Amino acid sequence: MNQTRQGEKIAEGKTKIIWPDAGNDNEVLVESKDDITAGDGIKRDIIQDKGIFSTATISNCFRLLNAAGIPTHFIERVGKRTFRARRVEMIPIELVARRIATGSYLKRNPETEEGAVFEELKIEFFLKDDARHDPLMVWNEKELLFSLFDAKKPLSADSIGTLWIEELLPLGTIEEKKEAEWWKRTVPELIELIRKVFLLLEQAWANQDVALVDLKIEAGIDMESGKLLLADVIDNDSWRIWPEGDKAQMMDKQVYRDLGEATAEAMSAIERKYAWVAKATAKFLSEGE
Repeated sequence: MNQTRQGEKIAEGKTKIIWPDAGNDNEVLVESKDDITAGDGIKRDIIQDKGIFSTATISNCFRLLNAAGIPTHFIERVGKRTFRARRVEMIPIELVARRIATGSYLKRNPETEEGAVFEELKIEFFLKDDARHDPLMVWNEKELLFSLFDAKKPLSADSIGTLWIEELLPLGTIEEKKEAEWWKRTVPELIELIRKVFLLLEQAWANQDVALVDLKIEAGIDMESGKLLLADVIDNDSWRIWPEGDKAQMMDKQVYRDLGEATAEAMSAIERKYAWVAKATAKFLSEGE
């Protein structure tokens, strides 16, 4: 496996860097950083080797999904902290599926008790916009726009704004996506994508007596083929997981979100959780075969 960078980095986010791949203009190298963040990036610390654990978890999850026929951007792991992927134009929407009520869902739905189990998955869209604190998006097919709602307040008839499809994807590298028919077709495809991904990972975790509480993913458009792909990453920042269905045993990023002082002892404990998840997800594909 050849890991070759050329030129300047394409983009850098809070937890990863995107590099061009010298071997193929339609592929990129995605490097995981050791940063862990919360509160729209306001809270930030470093976990030793988090980038290694994240890349292992990402690779384990995407290999399982690829084997199941889910269209993803993942090609192969090429280093301890890096994987190769298809080059995509990201859709700036976080797709979230929930099996158990917790977190921000309770703020929007205060009538729901924490721990309530949804027989049918709850699927939500959130706009990736730190300045607006990632508002909830509700699709209006008739008007071809998304209504935006404060993600941390009870839902009401009053939105905090609207977002027309022309505003959502301004780069325009794939012109079709600005057209009404594309969005009418793609919104249901996004819903089906998060549903399928959640169910596959839910079963993989259930095989180890771990409850997948919720999951956040992103999607993009392949720059060469124009196909919709699961993109970005799936790592221990992407979900809530409760061994034996017990919130007190949580092994995910929520431990860091809830952390008061980031002492060396506390960060070491979080590091061990990320290492545990990387090791546990290594069993996914063998269990699915």
